Amino acid sequence: MRIRSPRLTAAIGWSAAVVFRQLARTLHYELLMDEPGLDPSGDVAEPFIYALWHDQILPPLARHTLTQPPVAALVSRHQDGSYLVEFMKYSGIRAVRGSSARGGDQALRELLDVPPEYRIFITPDGPRGPHHQLKAGPTYLASRSGRRIVPVVTAVPGCWYKSGSWTGLQIPKPFSTVYFRLGKPLAVPPDLGRDELAQYTQRLQSQLEALEADLAEKLGGDAVIAPLPAINTKASRRAA
Repeated sequence: MRIRSPRLTAAIGWSAAVVFRQLARTLHYELLMDEPGLDPSGDVAEPFIYALWHDQILPPLARHTLTQPPVAALVSRHQDGSYLVEFMKYSGIRAVRGSSARGGDQALRELLDVPPEYRIFITPDGPRGPHHQLKAGPTYLASRSGRRIVPVVTAVPGCWYKSGSWTGLQIPKPFSTVYFRLGKPLAVPPDLGRDELAQYTQRLQSQLEALEADLAEKLGGDAVIAPLPAINTKASRRAA
């Protein structure tokens, strides 16, 4: 059953934000960065775009609720995105609505107008997947805005993992340790064509995969990285 009431949607978002903030205060955070000045919840060297997988979005948001620097994030226009928008509003995050399926062009134009003091969060595989397969949104935005992209992966050993049709959600347990691996910023030349943009998208894909493998190795194996969720066959047929 989908909830259409704006008041109820707002109440759900507010309640989730209150609970999530309490959870965030119990967590321990460990950052491994290739260079200083990349921490999205601290003092950054420049207004970066942060590219992180959709199922790993909660750990960075948890840190954000404690420090609340200026952040804008791309959120789906699906009803689930409406809950997330309300959650973000109470967590101090500017939500921009859009996805590759609905409103993507308008959302990218709005992100281009985000003030320079804001850092931008994008989940380039999106809620509809494919799981951990990069779309061109971050590299297109970087090419048009001049912002560099910081690839980010997270791991939470022993976390809850909620599987979905295409991707899932990594949910930290109270008092657990959250590990962040941030790679070197990727600069994308201005106004690239489709073919040239695809090369940088593949480069960013490779960076994210390498960071995930590196973090898994440092923490003792692939088991700390959430597994690929099973594909929903009905959803697959609809997408085809």
